[in-house]
Amino acid sequence: MKLRIRMEEAGIFLIDKPRGITSFEVVKKIKKWLNVKKIGHGGTLDPLATGVLPIFVNKATKIAQFFLNMDKTYDATMRLGLETETQDIEGKVTRVCKKIDVSLEELKIVMEDFQGKITQIPPFYSSLKVGGVPLYKWVRKGIKIQPAPREVEIYELNLKSFRPPEVDFEVSCSKGTYIRTLCSDIGKKLGCGACLARLRRLKTGPFTIKMAISLDVLKEAIKAGKWQDYLMDLNQALASFEAIILNEDQETQIKHGRFIFWPHKLTKPLIRALNKQSRLVALVQTQETQKGMRLHPVKVF
Repeated sequence: MKLRIRMEEAGIFLIDKPRGITSFEVVKKIKKWLNVKKIGHGGTLDPLATGVLPIFVNKATKIAQFFLNMDKTYDATMRLGLETETQDIEGKVTRVCKKIDVSLEELKIVMEDFQGKITQIPPFYSSLKVGGVPLYKWVRKGIKIQPAPREVEIYELNLKSFRPPEVDFEVSCSKGTYIRTLCSDIGKKLGCGACLARLRRLKTGPFTIKMAISLDVLKEAIKAGKWQDYLMDLNQALASFEAIILNEDQETQIKHGRFIFWPHKLTKPLIRALNKQSRLVALVQTQETQKGMRLHPVKVF
């Protein structure tokens, strides 16, 4: 009998994406294995990249957007002296600098300049949409659309090793940061050019690489009927969000999409609303009013 999971079986698989396939292909494989209709991922990783890729199943897709906006941490390798169309090592080479005259001290100084809030121009070859169409699809049609500059934040940029022409580093950054573009911009400032040679996502929001499993492990678990062992439930996934306990009347109101007033001050914009059995009812948005804290359901489960 072909496996088909029920809609109430919702949660998140944390996959260690292998190199060489797209994030969409990971989703496609798991969708086929589980025969599930509603499924999506939490943050695109290029085929070159590996690492943490959250896969949201059934009702868990309702919360995917909140994880897309969370901070990320990467382990990466930059290749000096090489520029490509895609800003990574797999793209068409546009420039080669045969003599790389960069000292360790100079590298440290330049990398220091890229910490904090910086402006990036997203690469042409990216999934960023313009007019509802990803930029890379415009390029394939022979149309290069210049993306608008955007502000991102580099919280930490730590040099791990300098093995000319390669530089190993770890970076923690805000959503929307392109590590390919970071490498390209550093290379331009050094004068020799650079591109991304290797990328591994170590963390996205509360999810770390230590929590992730390979596609092969999940596939075998599905064959053995033990895939639930790796499915993180919604309440666990949202554990970093502050929680409140609703009484039965409040639970009913929230489930029907109505707002309620809360007697105590809440400081976070989004709160988990649980019932008396500690089951997740909804994510609610907080609003301070003269009557008290007003809670609006954003996502009801």
